Amino acid sequence: MVAIPHLLHVTNSIAQDASIAGVLDLGIKDLAVFLKSSQSNQKSLLICSGGTTSRCAATGHWSLDLRNSHRQLDFDLFNQQVTLGAGQTMETLLKALASKQRSFPTGLSGLPGAGYILTGGISPLSRSQGLAIDHVLGFEGVWGNGECFALSRPEAGCSEQDQWRWRGLCGAAPFLAVITKLKLQTTKLHSLGIWQDSISPKQLSEAIKTAESWPESASLQWIWGDTIKAYAVICKQDDSSSSPALDQLIKSLPSTSTSSFGTVAGLHQLPAFSLPKDNKKALGRFHSEVLGLLGPAWGKASDDIISGLEKLMAERPDPRCCIAAQQLGGVTSQVKPTSSSFIHRDAMWKPWITAAWPAGDKQIREQSLKWLVQVWDHLEPHCQGVHMAQLHPHLPWHQKEISAAFGDWLPGLRELKTLHDPNDVLPPL
Repeated sequence: MVAIPHLLHVTNSIAQDASIAGVLDLGIKDLAVFLKSSQSNQKSLLICSGGTTSRCAATGHWSLDLRNSHRQLDFDLFNQQVTLGAGQTMETLLKALASKQRSFPTGLSGLPGAGYILTGGISPLSRSQGLAIDHVLGFEGVWGNGECFALSRPEAGCSEQDQWRWRGLCGAAPFLAVITKLKLQTTKLHSLGIWQDSISPKQLSEAIKTAESWPESASLQWIWGDTIKAYAVICKQDDSSSSPALDQLIKSLPSTSTSSFGTVAGLHQLPAFSLPKDNKKALGRFHSEVLGLLGPAWGKASDDIISGLEKLMAERPDPRCCIAAQQLGGVTSQVKPTSSSFIHRDAMWKPWITAAWPAGDKQIREQSLKWLVQVWDHLEPHCQGVHMAQLHPHLPWHQKEISAAFGDWLPGLRELKTLHDPNDVLPPL
């Protein structure tokens, strides 16, 4: 056990700058002992698997760093399955699988660790392959009360208790347990067509409406800062470089002098999903918080939604505040909402709002978080769900986001919390 705060090096600047109580690097047996001895702790233990979230470390809290002791990555060639230590990044997973001509539906960045999977896991391929949690076959870890466990995906006729535990871990594990290892079903590696362009708000609205009728093999992503970058990912189910359906889909997209289309071998070669470099001005070190929303198709409401967002973007307190979105639907919506803690299976869009401010500037921080809530208020009639990929127990709207994330399943989750983490050693529900 190491208690030197600066030894925790993470990519999230808020977490990196926090005056933490210390860092833990523990194997599963020592972790169980530690959790059992922490039942009277006044502050929850925070988990670092990839170091990309603002709550992988916080002032006065201990951080459990999984990146050294939990790095297993074993591929079962016969079953096409992988056993993954929770300290591995999605980039490492994708590269290892690509060498076997396999893949896994990861997100737009390879930096996150297992937290990406445990909170649901939305991918550019979710429309054709489902969420990351839909591919989980087993969990190993320690409940918040210090009890070790190993669970496999429930089969027909299993106990209700096992079904509830599984459901809780699929999408809400950070509130209940420390997951140290996962067994995952992999997918075949497919090449991807990537279209990118910088577009206007009006073109974005039209692209959204068009994308809602796309086949499951395609998805639209966009990010809005000083400009709007749109980004379509098209999964090629065969080896042909072109097909009538693909050609028609590309023609339906906005076309400008900056449009580009190319092919990559798979998610492991996905281009960076970010604004152009000239939008990242040398403004110094900054902090940020991110809120992800979920909602069904926007349809004809897209024009009003984007018009409202255009006004809000003009009022950003800091130029690094931005809004982005991913497209869901397809096979994701064919999974029962009661199968996991990701209940919003009807979601077509996941917009997320980033509030940013210069590090240490309390005034701009307050203004940026207020702006985030204003954007949330604007989107809420169309996106009433929340994706709990980021935790915010330190912010005043935590209970609202918890309720929006888990809905009618929240009482069941809280019952699991009472059984397996009664003293809130892990983040509170």
